[in-house]
Amino acid sequence: MAVKDLREWIARLDQEGELRRISTEVDWNGEIGAVTRKVYSKNGPALLFENIKGYKNTISTKLFTGGVATKDRIAMMLDMPRQTKHRDLVEVVRQRAKKPIEPVMVKTGPTKENILKGDKIDLFQFPVPKWHHLDGGRYINTFCGIVTKDPETGIRNIGLYRGVVHSKNEIGVLLVPGQGWGIHFLKYQQMGKPMPVAISYGWDETLVFCASTPFPRDADEYGIAGALRQKPVELVKCETVDLEVPATSEMVVEGLISTDPKDYKPEGPFGEYTGYYGEAANRPVIKVSCITHRNAPIFRGTLEGMDHSNPNEDSSILVISLSAIARNILDSQGVPGILEVSAVPITIVKIKKMFRGHAKQVAAALWGSSAAQYLFKFVIVVEEDTDIWNRRAVEAALSYRVNAAEDDIVIFPGSFGAVLDPSTRVEDRDELRFGTGKWSRILIDATRNWNYSRNPQWGGEIYPPRSTELSPEEEALVTRRWKEYGID
Repeated sequence: MAVKDLREWIARLDQEGELRRISTEVDWNGEIGAVTRKVYSKNGPALLFENIKGYKNTISTKLFTGGVATKDRIAMMLDMPRQTKHRDLVEVVRQRAKKPIEPVMVKTGPTKENILKGDKIDLFQFPVPKWHHLDGGRYINTFCGIVTKDPETGIRNIGLYRGVVHSKNEIGVLLVPGQGWGIHFLKYQQMGKPMPVAISYGWDETLVFCASTPFPRDADEYGIAGALRQKPVELVKCETVDLEVPATSEMVVEGLISTDPKDYKPEGPFGEYTGYYGEAANRPVIKVSCITHRNAPIFRGTLEGMDHSNPNEDSSILVISLSAIARNILDSQGVPGILEVSAVPITIVKIKKMFRGHAKQVAAALWGSSAAQYLFKFVIVVEEDTDIWNRRAVEAALSYRVNAAEDDIVIFPGSFGAVLDPSTRVEDRDELRFGTGKWSRILIDATRNWNYSRNPQWGGEIYPPRSTELSPEEEALVTRRWKEYGID
């Protein structure tokens, strides 16, 4: 059953033993991030910091993080059993995303309990941490829904893009022109106008789940969030910009982004999703025109950065959401024989091979999609006998079905790609100059090569049988006598 707001979600996590309240005083300057890192690395509980240094008598005194940092909590968000497997959650997201539930407008909501304008605007009233020790400031936009509209079509976009507190009423942002709101920004720039923006902090976790997922650009993330939660999103109009936000958001920031480069300010570095810091540069700034918030609002943020031993909310969300997106892209492009997809950090696609070049069609469909801005740098295609969720199974396919001399590895150079990938030259990551980063993509075809001769010794098959498989007679014999062997 869908929760009505962040507070109900926190209560549900508490009831299920998935929440820890931190009542000991902690410092926003590094300590909150360090505690969160330790907890994330152990797949620990969600955290509600209730005693933050310097935030005893401010508008907001609490910070919540980790609400969807594990697979089990994402299953709870989707109203599925906590033990639901990754592949099943991918399928749930995939199917629900195909059937958006339109949002509904309401006159008002709790997020309008307090309306701050002019001199009353003060972003420092909210306990925004310095998440990583080398960050260039206190990053307020880490887990939120950032709303903009295309000035020509009126199509709405909700995304998740980092933002740092510059002053009481300014947020510096990383704005990549090739992304959703970046396309809107370019249109406003051509019109010579600032871009309106609204940011929702602290609502149903499905909103940020959608905001961090590259759905097709004509999709309304509010509709998809409604589908994921199986209940429409209730929206209210903003006070100073022509945008809509969830009525039960903990807080909403409204403002304008100047499209004039002379108004840009230094932003960064910041500890990014890659597990590395992103560099500083002069970037656009949101000039805050209004803050609305609930009484005693809870600030919602998250710790970015992940690697093989440090999972976080990104790693839990994206393995499900991006896998669903990739599968839907392949289906929409008419690629046949798709069985399963795992899209993070390397995209692995399982197919029932139907023709020579099948793997190349898979890669071409993914690389040509708008989602490829940050995805599909490496694509591995395997056949139906490989478990894509089992690393050793995938490694076996790479080891014994890939021959680089046989065109099994394809490099696609000079593609658009992620501006935050540290393996790309710094000059090729200048988002404001080029609009995007630069990638050379790789396809590894780990399917059986149909150019090989069929071997009569093995019944006309291309590959020999697996020596790890028992014959049906041996399997039946050993199963029947197993207890006699006295083996536990």
